[in-house]
This record gives sequence, C-alpha cells and structure tokens, in this order.
Amino acid sequence: MDIIIVGVGGQGILTCSNILARASMNAGLNVITSEVHGMAQRGGSVEVHVRIGDVHSPLIPLGSADAMIALEPVEALRKAEFIGKDSLVVVNTKPIVPVSVTLGLARYPDVDEVIDAIKSVADRVVHLNAFEIAEKAGDVRSANVVMLGAFAKHTELFTLKELEKAVKDVLPEKVHDVNIKALRLGYELA
Repeated sequence: MDIIIVGVGGQGILTCSNILARASMNAGLNVITSEVHGMAQRGGSVEVHVRIGDVHSPLIPLGSADAMIALEPVEALRKAEFIGKDSLVVVNTKPIVPVSVTLGLARYPDVDEVIDAIKSVADRVVHLNAFEIAEKAGDVRSANVVMLGAFAKHTELFTLKELEKAVKDVLPEKVHDVNIKALRLGYELA
C-alpha cells in the first residue's frame, strides 16, 4: 500500500509516518519511507511517502497512491497529482493560513471548494476537523493522530489495536493517554 502524508511543518507529519511505519513493522510487513521538506521547517510544505509491501523505491509514482492523509486542506490539492479515482483521501478541514494570505497578498480558497476539487480526483474522500477532535481528546497537538484514526477506519491495513501499540512505541509515555484517546475519536468520528 502506498500512502502519501501531506501538510505543513509543525503538524506532526513525520510522527504520522513513524507510527504507520512502526505498525507495519509490528505486523511483519516491509516498509520504506521518504520525506520531502519545504523551504521552512515550520509552516513549509512537507510530504512523506510511506510504501508498505515489496517495493524497491521510496517514492510513490504520480497518480498511484492508494491513500493520502492530508493534515492541511490546500496541501491535499497541492499534492493531488499523486492520487487517482480509487485513492482514499482523508483530509483535515482546519486550514493553516500562510503568511501571504494574512498579508493580503493571496487568497485562501473556501474549504468546501478544496474538498469539491479533491472529490473531482478521488471517489473516496473523508473530511473532518481534526483540530476540534484533538481538542476534545485533550490536546490540539494530537490532530495528526486523529487523522491516523480516521485513516484506520477506512482501510483494513491495520486494526485500531495495532495502531494503538505503534502510538505507544513511537510517542513518549507522558502523551500516550491523550493520543490513544485522539486515535479512538478519529476512528469513531470519521
């Protein structure tokens, strides 16, 4: 399975990929990941390719991702060239507005427009406000884990229990409870 995870720096994209990779390894599957960072660590475009199974290259070919997990809506559009009609796309609807928009130099599109544009490329689109769900879990920083829960709900790659174990393997113990709660809420509300 080829999964592309996209968003902006600071959203926990690399943590998402680490959790998916750990869950794959725990299940005895081969996994390769590759990261692409934008010009800025925080706020710049970030994409991670996660390839699970017998693959020989770390990069997903254009149009062939089985799934996309988008932690920021416009980043999903920016990387839509990786998905196709059969791809599963899980999108966080909470935008991270860039400085150019704040300064009035650009316009951020309406989130409904973004979702409609993604639906014109992929048939299976799940969208939720991971920020609000993470807030209910107890920490908005767990929005990335909410997205993993939503992803798990719509694929048979891992069980929720397998992802919970991976969360505990990757994250420090002091944040286990809030992240397990976020994972479960993402799964239930997706």
